[in-house]
Amino acid sequence: MTIAVSLICSVIAAFVAHWLATNRMKKNELTKFKLNAYSDFIGASSKLAVSRRLGGISNDIKELAVLNDAKNRILISAEPHIVEGLIDFWQKGATLELESELQSYKRLLRVMRAELGYKKYDIIDLEVSDLLFKIEPPTRYVNAGKTHEKGV
Repeated sequence: MTIAVSLICSVIAAFVAHWLATNRMKKNELTKFKLNAYSDFIGASSKLAVSRRLGGISNDIKELAVLNDAKNRILISAEPHIVEGLIDFWQKGATLELESELQSYKRLLRVMRAELGYKKYDIIDLEVSDLLFKIEPPTRYVNAGKTHEKGV
């Protein structure tokens, strides 16, 4: 009888361990998939925004393809509040030229960070707007491949 109970407990423990490991693996793969989609989206939208801010009016087809692919992966894998944030950003114009677009983008990044496990407002007091939306660092600029101090 003791042997039978031990055997049954061993089978149950093996089943539970396998189930937990499988779920953990799926969660890790999904998190990696989301992180790649978020990174691609942020990278492509940033490139297009910088192009717009520098006066470019044409779209790079390759960057638009990367952006749309990333949007599709976000739609497939993200939680509903991330998709809502993406829709809001897209409906506001998604060029990062207007204040409403900038605020929507910041909210989208904040909820993406929260979904990846960071606290929702952990960077709220930092100067993320300057980091995200200024094209050049505050004390330097690049001109024709040379770095110069401003005011020199």
